[in-house]
Amino acid sequence: MFEANLAKYNAKLAVMKAGVAEVKADIKLEYLSHMDSLEKKRDAFFEKYEQLKETSELGWEDIKIGTEKSWNELKDSIEKGISRFSKLK
Repeated sequence: MFEANLAKYNAKLAVMKAGVAEVKADIKLEYLSHMDSLEKKRDAFFEKYEQLKETSELGWEDIKIGTEKSWNELKDSIEKGISRFSKLK
């Protein structure tokens, strides 16, 4: 599940990154900063996800909770970014 969704959101990030040329000059810096933030959240999620895959049953629940939290933050941030910046082009 996470891998398929991560691939989907990586594609959305790529589309957003490619759209930087279409962003109005006065918000370009904000847009790029937001993209950087999204990429950091994606990387943090991926790191937690990798830990989850390698964890024994004893630590699995703690890492699972952290991974789900990281995923939800990433998903929400991407959706908000898409919504916000698509209106400003």
